[in-house]
Amino acid sequence: MSESSGSAISSLADLLRYPDDLAKVSSIKERLMRDKAAIDLQLKSSVQTQLDVTTNGLKCLLDAKSLTAELGDELEKLDKLFSLAQTMVPGFTKVNRVSTVRRNFTAVEDVMRNLSELPKKLDQIEDMIDADGKDIFGPMTNFLAVHHQLSKLRDFRDQAAYQASRASDDVQRTLAKYFVRLDTVTADFDGIIFDIAQNLLEILREGNSSLIVRWAKVIDLDERLDTKIKIWNTASESNRELAAHLSMSSNPRGQRRTLRNYDDNLTECIRLGAADVFHNCVESFPNDPSTLLENLYWVTRDILFAKTDLTKCVPDSWKITDRFVAAYHQEMYVLLKSLVTKDTEAGLLLKIVRWSQKYNDTMVNDLKVPKSQLTPPLLDGQEDSILGDYMRLICRKIDEWMTTLAHSEYAEFVDRKQAPEVDPESKYGLSNTPIVFQMLNQQITVSIDSDEIRVVSGVIHECKRQLVSRQQRWISVVQTEVQRSNAAVDAVPGGLIEYCIAVANDQVRGADYVDTIINHQITTGADALVHSDTDRTVQSTMVQELEDVMDGFIATAKTCILEIVGMAIFDLQGTFGNLFTLAWYSTGVVPDASPVSAAPSTAPGAPPTVADTAAAAAISNNIIQDVVRTYEEYNAELHDHLNPDLYVIYIDDLLEETLIAYLSAISRNKNAQLSARSLDQIKNDVAVMYPFFSAYTDSEHVKGQFAAIEVLMALVSSDRAGVVEEFGILKDSFPDAPLKFVEDVLRARDDLDSKSVKEYLEAVKTEYAVIIATPVAPTTFMSRLYG
Repeated sequence: MSESSGSAISSLADLLRYPDDLAKVSSIKERLMRDKAAIDLQLKSSVQTQLDVTTNGLKCLLDAKSLTAELGDELEKLDKLFSLAQTMVPGFTKVNRVSTVRRNFTAVEDVMRNLSELPKKLDQIEDMIDADGKDIFGPMTNFLAVHHQLSKLRDFRDQAAYQASRASDDVQRTLAKYFVRLDTVTADFDGIIFDIAQNLLEILREGNSSLIVRWAKVIDLDERLDTKIKIWNTASESNRELAAHLSMSSNPRGQRRTLRNYDDNLTECIRLGAADVFHNCVESFPNDPSTLLENLYWVTRDILFAKTDLTKCVPDSWKITDRFVAAYHQEMYVLLKSLVTKDTEAGLLLKIVRWSQKYNDTMVNDLKVPKSQLTPPLLDGQEDSILGDYMRLICRKIDEWMTTLAHSEYAEFVDRKQAPEVDPESKYGLSNTPIVFQMLNQQITVSIDSDEIRVVSGVIHECKRQLVSRQQRWISVVQTEVQRSNAAVDAVPGGLIEYCIAVANDQVRGADYVDTIINHQITTGADALVHSDTDRTVQSTMVQELEDVMDGFIATAKTCILEIVGMAIFDLQGTFGNLFTLAWYSTGVVPDASPVSAAPSTAPGAPPTVADTAAAAAISNNIIQDVVRTYEEYNAELHDHLNPDLYVIYIDDLLEETLIAYLSAISRNKNAQLSARSLDQIKNDVAVMYPFFSAYTDSEHVKGQFAAIEVLMALVSSDRAGVVEEFGILKDSFPDAPLKFVEDVLRARDDLDSKSVKEYLEAVKTEYAVIIATPVAPTTFMSRLYG
């Protein structure tokens, strides 16, 4: 069984694997027929293609056979004519030999005469060259005459060398000595030709177009003669019998001419001339690549000059503009590549890329140079990569500067050898913040100058990274120093509060700086770089990143404020530790003098309110008065030197932390106990605290926060129903208030035993089961009572 048959049977077996598949035979047959038709069509198309190729090949072979036959007939006719000529003239062979001998004698006489006249002719040529002075910027009136005379002598030398090629070595060496001086003069004249080729544009600018035209005629003439010799040499190599016949039957003069190769040297001379011009330009601006780029305008100017003026003086077949484009472009490629190194500054990289783009645009759009001629592409087509390097250089500089500044400003904060700076409004600040943003603004401006929104985006991202890192570092430094101070205040330098104020103020200042960057740099400066929806998205992303940085500054400032509040609370931890203890009860409370007792604004039997308490006269209370006196000491410093917006935040935070310390003392302080006497004592505490905070912030806000103390006073004296009701009131004002607070107050009451406390709590849990079971996000200071 063949391999194809076995494969077909195997495929059929796969299709009819189960008995039920027999019902599908018709559909399988139709599918196979469609596949067969498609394969047949494909095979037919392939066979037709191969048939056409074979037919064309046979036709070409037949045409070649016909041409070969015609060529053979023509050669046969030539051979018959040659034989007939020999038979028509009696003694043709002898006549031909005699003619050859005569030509040889004549050639010898010419050689002898020319050799004898050679020194004189060389003298004349040298005199003409000296008369012109080899000044390629002068008229050089003898240029064509020198070339004509020198060409005849060079042709003579070539002919003599050919005739002596079969002579002895001594004869050839003797003959070579005769032409040593000719070689020197020839080298001098070729040097002039090459000097002109290297300075074509400068000569033309001097108005010496006549010399360019004469020079071009010389090059063109010699190139034509070179072409004839190349054709003759090619024909001789392919048909040796023809070459032998020409050597015997005709004067070989001119066919032994040494190739001048001026055209090939012309391209090299233009390249060398371009290299000299570029070298001189580079030497004019040593170690100043930026200025060098600004003074490369002559590159496209020279190419335009060659295209508009030089082409009028030389043959069109030379394509002289293309040669200048190739030479100048190669030099430009080498120059720009040498400027781009790993140590190249960011600003210079940008100038290089922009110059490259401008150069390409001018060459292609203005000078109409095909883009295919601009090879290799400047910067190897790595503009995007270089722009990436440019962006990374900016980011690296930002990182270096920020790192250096960070070391100095953090050390200044930790050492605190001198007071912070004070602005005209008496607000503390740090000296490095304006420097940081001045530097960032400069780098963002530089990135915008790149005309690439991707570069700007990368720099903005780096700015965000650095500023966020700086914010986090300040938080860490401030918190660490506060912890050190709390652990051993005498072991750390003074002025910590002043420096914390300075850091907080600088965060607000930083947010203002970032807002300025958004408004002036990103939404205005970078708007010119937006050319598409993608660019618009990138711009929006940059704005969002900077807005995140602004939020980070505000958050850092709040952290500093919290640390200052924390220092105040830490200083008073011993004082707060006496609340609700025996020491608290022994601080001279005089209930009868309380205005709350004298003129209650609530119904009889109802718990006193904050408003009632605030209206009461201050009663001697050493613990809370110590707290307020400490706060006033802090406020004296903060009010004058802290940013006003931050000062409002400070008062609010101080209020919350004070209430937390006050309320949590019930559970935190050992031997804390609440009794009927506690109500009057709490009233007196509020009478001291409430006016203090109301003097610095909105009284309604203070009243809302002190609602927690109202609930505390109610819980101290309420029965079970009252406790249930007060928990609901507490939850209305403070949704995140924990049930544990109520439990701690109840357990601290001296009129309730553990059984009663349990019954009270069960009543609360039953009434507010759903509320208690529902998680609430922290929104007020009550969630931090036990944090």
